[in-house]
Amino acid sequence: MRTMLLMILAAAIGALAAVQIAGALRERDAYPRGVMTVMAQHAGALDQSLRSRQCGADATALHLNMLVAMSGEIPRAFPALMQDKKFAGIATQAHALDQQLAADPPKDCASLQKAMWQIGGHCEDCHRAYR
Repeated sequence: MRTMLLMILAAAIGALAAVQIAGALRERDAYPRGVMTVMAQHAGALDQSLRSRQCGADATALHLNMLVAMSGEIPRAFPALMQDKKFAGIATQAHALDQQLAADPPKDCASLQKAMWQIGGHCEDCHRAYR
């Protein structure tokens, strides 16, 4: 009986420790995941604008500005990867593109389509190599 009680107690303590460790590991990666999640949300909103044919600057400016803000956070979110010249180059180019698009937002769906293709290209380049 004592052995069984000790085994149950050890299993409970082990499970509690595993939950605590998993939580700590999730917190460690929260900011990088958050930056990528916000970028994906705004890129998705731009894609939705394109699908609904509401492509004017008034419909896209907020999302483009958020992409500028979030792509500017990539160096803080991934400081170790910024040491890699390829990663740093992709991040810098993506941020520059986002700034350019936000400064002069697409005014029609053809322009937004081209912009989304360029944004997606930067995302794909990075995710293919570093995801």
